[in-house]
Amino acid sequence: MTKTDCLTAAMLTVGQRHSARLRFTREQVDTYCALTGDANAIHRDLEAARRRFPGVTDIVVPGGLIQSTVSGLFGTRFPGDGALGLSFVPERFRKPVLPGEEVVVTFEITRIKGAIIDIDLAVTDAQGARLTNGQARVLAPDEGYRQWWETQQSGCVD
Repeated sequence: MTKTDCLTAAMLTVGQRHSARLRFTREQVDTYCALTGDANAIHRDLEAARRRFPGVTDIVVPGGLIQSTVSGLFGTRFPGDGALGLSFVPERFRKPVLPGEEVVVTFEITRIKGAIIDIDLAVTDAQGARLTNGQARVLAPDEGYRQWWETQQSGCVD
């Protein structure tokens, strides 16, 4: 089982940041495309990827796979388990991400109103070049959920 976090709005502050490093495999690309019906050739054929993005050395990771993985971080890492994504609006990716390349996702809380958390996010490559920005609104878990979550942690493994 993957270790998660569970932060209530009371545990968060405006300006608080969280970062995660992500890397995508060809198998993840294949699975995502099969599940979503995304048949775009740039996600399975190097020649197609090169025709669309000259100079790439591999197929292109679907933006939707990256976006859904980022959304998954809201419900596992920040704020964590029990959080509900209300909206996530990413901008267009500035350059393609290829399987095996590391991307860094950084969240920064910009507003807290009750249990509603507004987050600005940035996705960069391993060298720090910006790939995309976005905004998200997340409903943080309440204290009752956090108490339940804490009782469940005895079975989690890193």
